[in-house]
Amino acid sequence: MTGLFAQLVLYGLAAAVAAPIAAVVCAFVLGKSSRPLPSALAFVLGAVLLDAIVTVIIVIALGRADASTDIGAYIDLALGAIFLILGVVAIFQRETPEGEAKQRARVERLASAGPKTLITAGFAVQVINFDAIAVMAGGLKEIVLGGTTGITALIAVLFLLGLMLLPYYAPAVFYAIRPTAAKPALVRMTDWIVANSRLLEIVTGLGFGIIFAIKGYQALA
Repeated sequence: MTGLFAQLVLYGLAAAVAAPIAAVVCAFVLGKSSRPLPSALAFVLGAVLLDAIVTVIIVIALGRADASTDIGAYIDLALGAIFLILGVVAIFQRETPEGEAKQRARVERLASAGPKTLITAGFAVQVINFDAIAVMAGGLKEIVLGGTTGITALIAVLFLLGLMLLPYYAPAVFYAIRPTAAKPALVRMTDWIVANSRLLEIVTGLGFGIIFAIKGYQALA
């Protein structure tokens, strides 16, 4: 069982770092909204709704798969390819001050929206981060194809989702605990993420790409 949760840490953290923009949006919501925490929770709820739907679909699909096949290895190889492609593409991308300014302006407009719009935004941001959803599928196959059932399977799924959604709710948790200290810290965090988004894509893309590719290859060897 310890081995399963160790595997889920890898998949959960990989999914989390694949969506840094979610932390930026949540931080802006906390700084701009007249009702910071309820607005941030609305944003988180949108992502949770999508992940719940996708989780049910993936679990049903994996449950019908033959556990004796190499489907798990091929999923890991596919994840490796996705991350490597994203990393290589990021290497050749060029960031401009104008592009950063436009991205910041879009996020700021979104941060001032109402609850319904923020729920939709959380849903949409998770859709855009398709690589995070793909990684979630990899984590779910560890649970389903590994034969985990019952309450243990439920705990494992919730553990995976909790890690995956860290960028969505971590700023809100920090804000709830220390609102005064959180504001300047979140501003510094968002500035750093926006300024280094390309570097983050390169490092996470190549790093996790290699990890998942090796994991898939070893499972087939």
